[in-house]
Amino acid sequence: MDAVRSNKHHRLEDIDPSLRDFGEIPQKSPAMSGVYFGNSVLMTKLWSGHMMMVHTDDMIVAPHLVNIGINEPHNTRILVSLIKPGDVFVDVGANVGYFSVLGAWRAYPGGQVWSFEPNPKVFSILSDNLTVNGYADMAHRWPAAASDQAGEQSLRIFPGYVATSTMRDVPEAYLRFTERETGRKSHVIDVDVVRLDDAMRDVAEIHVMKIDAEGHELHVLRGAQEIIARSPALRIVMEFNPSMLGADGARDLVELVRTLGFDIYSIEHDSSLTRLTDDEAMLEAAFLDLLLVRPRAG
Repeated sequence: MDAVRSNKHHRLEDIDPSLRDFGEIPQKSPAMSGVYFGNSVLMTKLWSGHMMMVHTDDMIVAPHLVNIGINEPHNTRILVSLIKPGDVFVDVGANVGYFSVLGAWRAYPGGQVWSFEPNPKVFSILSDNLTVNGYADMAHRWPAAASDQAGEQSLRIFPGYVATSTMRDVPEAYLRFTERETGRKSHVIDVDVVRLDDAMRDVAEIHVMKIDAEGHELHVLRGAQEIIARSPALRIVMEFNPSMLGADGARDLVELVRTLGFDIYSIEHDSSLTRLTDDEAMLEAAFLDLLLVRPRAG
């Protein structure tokens, strides 16, 4: 892993002096709090004070939101630091809307949030979370997956691991593993897929994007090349999991990111940033959270 990284750790201000670090994300108080609404939905409170409904059939994201009000503190800190009033924020793989709600909060007033979530049960919770927090007027909610083609595709849903639902082909060994872990079988449904370039054709530019697509990230970017090209100040926070992407997919993703003109930084657990310059070493990493930033002119 160390071979992937350069030695220097950066702050956001080092990359762009106009950016300001939000600071450490505090845990909510009291911890482990919520009200059960029925139908597998529980309402809790985020660290930011926002209301947040979660799906009780998910043991990946929901426990963290119910207990401490935070999911992925390092990525949270980066995203709330990046998004400014008036920005257009795109949340691909929005799940129940944790980052969508925070993005709307930070982009208000004058901003927009575009949320894409293909799981219909999860999408309804996402939509409700944006509404109950007062962000309906600035929210564009799509019950679809972002991809490089429009139409329908299969989405595999893992009961108990709802947040890891995926459009990739899943090995039989992983299916058996999740069944043992959760005691429940996964299943496949057909969902709508859209290209961001089609869905956002009338949007002049976007400013911040978060992609959590469980191995589908390459297809998301392939379907967003036009909107990315007309968004010179765009920053992207994205998971990079070579084992999910496959060797060819991981390589193609890194090559596409470089072709689109981005520098690549690893988001460390303390939210510091490490520039990644050795693409071959990146392909050997187990997992990375990435920040993609175009270099500043001059």
